[in-house]
Amino acid sequence: MQDVIAKKPPVIRRRYTSPAMTERRARIVDTAHRILGEGGVAALTIRRLSEDAGVAQRTLYRLFGDKDGVISATVVDRMVEVREHIARRGATYTLEVVFRELDWMVSELERDSLYARVVIDFVFAPEPRELEVRELTSVAQTRFSGWLDLQRAKGHVRDDLDLASLVDTHVMHEFVVYRRWSLGQCAGDQCRAELHACFLQSAALLLTGDIRETYMRKLAAIQKKITRLKRASTKE
Repeated sequence: MQDVIAKKPPVIRRRYTSPAMTERRARIVDTAHRILGEGGVAALTIRRLSEDAGVAQRTLYRLFGDKDGVISATVVDRMVEVREHIARRGATYTLEVVFRELDWMVSELERDSLYARVVIDFVFAPEPRELEVRELTSVAQTRFSGWLDLQRAKGHVRDDLDLASLVDTHVMHEFVVYRRWSLGQCAGDQCRAELHACFLQSAALLLTGDIRETYMRKLAAIQKKITRLKRASTKE
């Protein structure tokens, strides 16, 4: 009963489509994005956001319900941009396409590093932000699932595994690499290599036949590259 009482009721917000309100919403989200990057969740208050974005506090509440609604909007809007960029490429998820997309993801992390470090933490937070985590992991989920569908169509995938569970596991492993990047434990090139290795390791679990051996050889080569990168970083 206490759990039921403790649950926060969902905030019901009206949708506004007027040009003026659409412009205000975009300005608020952009400002919140910047504030989160500068100081994390603690730095984002309704008062500061109101002042920095130049909108009334009542407008913030009307559009987003509360501070959490604003945070969610920054993540949702950013991931919409990412998914639209990927969709415009219209590429089939071969291994080469997967690697190119992972490399691009790291470039995006580096381009918007302050904000990226904040939202990556959401995936590992003790108090889960379910909407944000679902949005953040959606691209990795789609990528691995797209590759898996292609390999299944070619008859390269084992039929005795819980594939859905393994996809979910891979996504979390990918975010462990992003987390290492956010903590400064691997720089851009090493992060890219670790993401490639992470994908190959997950993929090899599902594959059969000669293609599995091909992936394992690629994994061995990338692991050697990671070792070289680690050695080089310790000398700097």
